[in-house]
Amino acid sequence: MSVSRSATGVTVFDGRVFVSGGHDGLQIFNTVEYYNHHTDRWHPAPAMLNKRCRHGAAALGSHMYVAGGYDGSGFLSGVEVFSSASAQWSLLVAMNTRRSRVSLVSTAGRLYAVGGYDGQSNLSSVEMYNPDTNRWIFMAPMVSHEGGVGVSCIPLQPV
Repeated sequence: MSVSRSATGVTVFDGRVFVSGGHDGLQIFNTVEYYNHHTDRWHPAPAMLNKRCRHGAAALGSHMYVAGGYDGSGFLSGVEVFSSASAQWSLLVAMNTRRSRVSLVSTAGRLYAVGGYDGQSNLSSVEMYNPDTNRWIFMAPMVSHEGGVGVSCIPLQPV
């Protein structure tokens, strides 16, 4: 990577590993980079519209999403989407809850924002984004309050 950073969003998108945002201890970034395993090099990608760290990142179809996080002055509910067709970021409808340290995962054509921290407490809530309706809705919450939750999905095969 071109800069040392932590608290980034990481996702596999378009066959590459993308790293978005993060901080270096002094500043928070809106920059995005991807790793090309064929050349063993990092390359710049279009920057996000907003700086953020401790956010979630996930790919869904031909789009990469970043959600929530912290911008240095507040906890975020905002969501941005990158389109591989236009190679541009745009704003998406915000989540219902501010979420830093949120995990974002995609499955079955939907995005799920899991847990996080809203600036006052750890969250057990889960929100689902449906691209067909362009809405976030609450799902059943987790049993316990968790801040930095790690999530992943295992695709299920039809029986």
